[in-house]
Amino acid sequence: MWLFCPIRKGFTMVRRRLITVLIAVGALAAAPSSSAVASDATLKTEIKRNLVKIRPPLTAFQDAVDAFEGASTSTRLERATDRLRPRISGYKRGVARNKTSSRNGVIAKRTLLSGLRQFETGLREYKSAVNKVQAGASKASVASVLRRADNRFLRAAEREEAAISRLGIERPD
Repeated sequence: MWLFCPIRKGFTMVRRRLITVLIAVGALAAAPSSSAVASDATLKTEIKRNLVKIRPPLTAFQDAVDAFEGASTSTRLERATDRLRPRISGYKRGVARNKTSSRNGVIAKRTLLSGLRQFETGLREYKSAVNKVQAGASKASVASVLRRADNRFLRAAEREEAAISRLGIERPD
């Protein structure tokens, strides 16, 4: 007779729902994440894809830096910097979410992420120098900031090259 009691029936339904929810949460927690595949091959693929993807804005940035010396305005450099920063951030996120399965992969990933952070910092310094020039400062007054940013870029390029060579990746043409 107690099976037909509405209070007891409600308690049973709540318990069933709770058990169903707990089973679903357990299944989701136990499922492997698709973005965290432990393989050096996925890291290599991510790096190759980003090297191709980042080439056009990087070339535009280099051209804008070269033109900045003789140009009367800094808008070209500002646009190039603004286009390159999200690409570098995306590159960094893509590399960071890949897990590696070998010691070489771990070292290469750490080295590459360090280089990408250096590059982002250099871009921020370039952006601040451009903002100072646009506010009326002379190019000579921001020369030290630009030199520091260039040194960061050199260190970032060295780290990127070390990571790429450690993984045995050929640069795409």
